[in-house]
Amino acid sequence: MSWRRKPCVGALFLGLVALLAATAVACGGDGGPSGGPRLALDGDSFKLGDIGVAQTVQRSIEFRNEGDAPLKVSIVKVRPAPDAECGCGIEGYRVRPGTLQPGKTGELVFELRAPEGMEGMEDRMVVELTSNDPTKPSLTFMLVFNMSP
Repeated sequence: MSWRRKPCVGALFLGLVALLAATAVACGGDGGPSGGPRLALDGDSFKLGDIGVAQTVQRSIEFRNEGDAPLKVSIVKVRPAPDAECGCGIEGYRVRPGTLQPGKTGELVFELRAPEGMEGMEDRMVVELTSNDPTKPSLTFMLVFNMSP
């Protein structure tokens, strides 16, 4: 390659770099998804209050879709927290509604029961969610409640 062609190669390379940078900026170049559903919860630990022994009660946690597409949420698993005294107070759970439109609010509903002999204990459960939110396809949070006489 002669010395006269080298500046052309350098200019071509710089032109390609500039073109790629302009394309990235025009397409929302942060690399993350620009739209879609967005799951919003107000915290990562929720206190559900006192549950009387041998009583079954329902408690719910609100969630929102702050995105621009329908949000699908599922509760995958509810398990005892590593530091739980009991880990036995959840009898059932569900998501209402299963698909949430943009700007709307839904509920994560938990059916709780304090077994006999567990009075005075604090129960801590880990909840694992999945969603179609591209920024949070999975999410984990804690439920805390007391078993009262």
